[in-house]
Amino acid sequence: MREDLEHNFDLAEFNNSCRVMKCARELFPHSEKQAEMWAIYCYERWTRGEGGTPEQQRDRRNPNWKKSLEEFNKRRARTKLIYY
Repeated sequence: MREDLEHNFDLAEFNNSCRVMKCARELFPHSEKQAEMWAIYCYERWTRGEGGTPEQQRDRRNPNWKKSLEEFNKRRARTKLIYY
């Protein structure tokens, strides 16, 4: 068993990280790596009290995120795989 891992599980911290990742996936549905990088940045700013809530940071980053997400999902839904 690895000793360098923390075994203290904090439910509030986990819920906060889920909230941040939800916003990140809404901003970057096309790239999990970009979503993860933004989520880490957003979470650090949020916990330090600098950037506001994750939703506020998401809205500042892209005010039209909802429209962009809908367009991404439409493009994604049109793709059909045909197996022969």
